[in-house]
Amino acid sequence: MTNVIDRLAVFVDAHRQSGKCPKEALDVMRLCLLDWAVVGLAAEQEAITGSILGYANDTGGEGSSSLFFGEGQRLARTAPRLAALVNGTISHTLDFDDTHFAHIGHVSTVVFPAALAMAEAENGDLQQLVQAALIGAEVATRVGVWLGRSHYQAGFHQTATAGAFGAAVAAAVSTSDVTAAAPLRIVAGMAAGLKQQFGTAMKPMNAGMAAAHGVESVLLARHGLDGSQEAADGAQGFGNTHHGENDLSAFDTLGQAWLFPDVTHKFHPCCHGTHAMIEAMKSVLGDQSDLTGRVRKIELRTNPRWMSVCNKPAPVDYLEAKFSYTFLAALLLRNGMKSFGNSDMAACFPLDETHRDCMSRVTVIADESVSETAAELVVHLSDGSMLEAYNDLTDPLPLDVRLDKLMEKGRECLGSKADDLWAAIQGDDLKAFTALMRRGA
Repeated sequence: MTNVIDRLAVFVDAHRQSGKCPKEALDVMRLCLLDWAVVGLAAEQEAITGSILGYANDTGGEGSSSLFFGEGQRLARTAPRLAALVNGTISHTLDFDDTHFAHIGHVSTVVFPAALAMAEAENGDLQQLVQAALIGAEVATRVGVWLGRSHYQAGFHQTATAGAFGAAVAAAVSTSDVTAAAPLRIVAGMAAGLKQQFGTAMKPMNAGMAAAHGVESVLLARHGLDGSQEAADGAQGFGNTHHGENDLSAFDTLGQAWLFPDVTHKFHPCCHGTHAMIEAMKSVLGDQSDLTGRVRKIELRTNPRWMSVCNKPAPVDYLEAKFSYTFLAALLLRNGMKSFGNSDMAACFPLDETHRDCMSRVTVIADESVSETAAELVVHLSDGSMLEAYNDLTDPLPLDVRLDKLMEKGRECLGSKADDLWAAIQGDDLKAFTALMRRGA
């Protein structure tokens, strides 16, 4: 069987019917649900959040599916497609959500809004939500691998493209009457998103639109609509027209091994491509409060693929600053190796002379020998000595350690509400979970 959509549909329908997903993968997905809710709720005061909620209030009507902060707005719940759009956008607004480096994008921020919107519409439960999101996330990851680096390097945002296929699956599995094949064929004509939008409100909107496309593809399929059998891998299908590598080996272990549980969580609110640098700096510079007088120069070696993503040399606001090695290194030099948030980044604009001076001390070097998930640093100190550091984000984190770090992140963002969210997830209490989500921080 070579048809990509047929292969994916067989996998999806087999696992939705048996309900047998690996416990370890489901455990990771529950952590992802916690993190997804935390980063969505932490975006309450963001301008993008206000804008997308305003759009929902202007265009939407009452429905079954919960909105972030819905109890503070005219709409607490709305139609599934609009809810997926809103929640996907809000949960990616901080760019603080998980990343899968094989997929080359963000997955939870797309599959959870789609799965939740349909789960509430279908009176599903939290266990079903987690399973639907996991199956959708695995499909998104496999499609991301199938499309490959050439797709990403051509300028496509995998969160929005491969992610839309995962959202369609997550939404379909949340229903009792729609199989996966037709939604996958339909969503192939919808999936879209550009890296050119990074640093603008359209980056989180890409996630929201992918989630919404996934829901819409299921609703259309329910009414008998369908797409081409070769929508993914035909001569003018999605892969060929979107610079995909079309690597069918991406599906060799589908149904036998799961790729999504290798997902990496973020512990800093900026592009994941910068995190290895941040962790490397933290490992050698300690917790001093101001390093501007101690550090003379930093040489950063990073994989070339990040040069078009994270190497913005002159960011004009904090949204662009999330994608700037030099800005973030300068922020750490000025503030010390402590946690930082959007407000810390926003407070730096307009950039003053001290920040510009710190940025000028950072040299970014593209090096093919450095893994895509790693960073190498040489820190030159004012006393003439040097410090060397290396970090790889894919070094394994045991599940309990990952939970501890996510709870620490959640409490920093939301206080004790993070504990309430985790209690609802652990108790499989979807109503409690969505009530917390609608209420806000």
